[in-house]
Amino acid sequence: MLRSSLTTQLFAKIHLSLRVAPEMAYYFVKSLACRTTTALRDFPIIPPFLAATQHNDISEIGYMFGKKLSGENQLVDARHFRSIEKVNLKRNLFSEKQAAVVVDGDHKVEAFFRDSSLENEEYLTAKAYLTEKILDNIEFGLLEQMTEEMKRARVGEVALRIIREEILIPLTVAQVELLKEQAIDDLLGFGPLEVLLADPDVSDIMVNGSKRVFVEKSGRIMLTDVTFINEKHLVNVIQKIVSIVGRRVDESSPMVDARMPDGSRFNAIIPPLALDGSLVSIRKFRRQKISLKEYIDFGSMTQEMVKFLSICGHIRLNILISGGTGSGKTTLLNALSGNISNSERVITVEDTAELQLQQPHVLRLETRPPNMQGAGEITARQLVKNALRMRPDRIIIGEIRSDEVIDVLSAMNTGHDGSMATIHANTPRDALSRVENLVGMSKVNMSSGSLKNQIASALHLIVQVARQRDGKRRVTHIEEVVGMENNEIVTNPLFIFRPGQMGEDGVLQGEFYCTKTRPSFLSQAAYFGREKEMLLSLGLE
Repeated sequence: MLRSSLTTQLFAKIHLSLRVAPEMAYYFVKSLACRTTTALRDFPIIPPFLAATQHNDISEIGYMFGKKLSGENQLVDARHFRSIEKVNLKRNLFSEKQAAVVVDGDHKVEAFFRDSSLENEEYLTAKAYLTEKILDNIEFGLLEQMTEEMKRARVGEVALRIIREEILIPLTVAQVELLKEQAIDDLLGFGPLEVLLADPDVSDIMVNGSKRVFVEKSGRIMLTDVTFINEKHLVNVIQKIVSIVGRRVDESSPMVDARMPDGSRFNAIIPPLALDGSLVSIRKFRRQKISLKEYIDFGSMTQEMVKFLSICGHIRLNILISGGTGSGKTTLLNALSGNISNSERVITVEDTAELQLQQPHVLRLETRPPNMQGAGEITARQLVKNALRMRPDRIIIGEIRSDEVIDVLSAMNTGHDGSMATIHANTPRDALSRVENLVGMSKVNMSSGSLKNQIASALHLIVQVARQRDGKRRVTHIEEVVGMENNEIVTNPLFIFRPGQMGEDGVLQGEFYCTKTRPSFLSQAAYFGREKEMLLSLGLE
């Protein structure tokens, strides 16, 4: 009956692994050998020996041919089901019903993005073969001339042809569809990272080698079931991301920072610096920025704090947002920018463009790293200097990291009121010390007293944000910079968060406390006609 040893092995595998009747297994192998599926597709009614088979077995064979069988044994085009299947595959994704899987004896998989019933051992074998084979069957020169939709269609066609003609492993139609989608993601997108980038609940993606991928969701870091085929597969994805922005990563330059097409911040480091495989960190870009009012719903601020900061943004105070890594500094800066008037000319300076200002008169500047020859670098300080010549009303700095702090302080002291910036520090006092240290690390020769005096006159307000032990991000301090006293910068706390005990629900208890102190910049609020509102927000009226 079956002439070749290959088809004989396939017959046995289908018959035994899928536990289907021998007639069905033979029918499938025979049609596959003929490179056609008409043997099943041309029958409006299932042949007699198939009709007598169990319904589950019929569905399994039907899936193999790209068809799904209804309960009446009619052949139904599986495309009607693919959109539902695709949504279910893309959707979380953080299933609490699945049991955690122990990995390396220490970590448990808590975030599920894969359907283990589809991505079994045979599927992964087929995927590895398809990943290698599809590169030889794509004309990349022709592909570059196509639209994005045409590219996806073309890669999908090639993937399906390879699956049907060269991969003899029996796959269901759901597996074939998933295999095709993953092939498209690998070739045109970012491979296994695509499903993580598509999930709005994931804020950070951390890849620790090809087999360990972590995400942050709701402030918690979780191990996922997402993996790459091997280290080569991971490096290919890294190369694709950095090549989009004209950067490179290799043994001579094994570290890279880049911005992904959606604005997400990307960092990668590869061997030999990364000893256990390539490492990737992605800070996802929020498509819709958070407003200040939403901080109330998140429990990150009180209504009075939100009102106070809204007024401070409107009356053009110079504000420094301080916090640790991942504490939400840029997110808060985005929210504060919503209080800038549409009539103002605003210039932003960032290492990686993340700010989402909605005003009509916004000019965005981004630094540039050196090229392969080590030349062509444009620093933040150069951009700030140039911005001062562009007639800005406000200058917003994504993050103060180096000697650009000197020009930022100069801008705040020379008529560019309402400027804002972020800085890495754990407390408001640490933020002031860090500003001093950054100036000291530059080549500017300035006495300590003069420097402190310039800082005190430049800054009006320091807002401290923190990611606390329950994973929530809160504004922990709002402090006014009063001025100088005894050669030291004097600050005055206006709002403070006092942490308490951890609640049974896993949420840190605590209270936001208003000191009810009159700020020294109350006259500026009066100048803008918002003195009474500010006093109300501080509980002084």
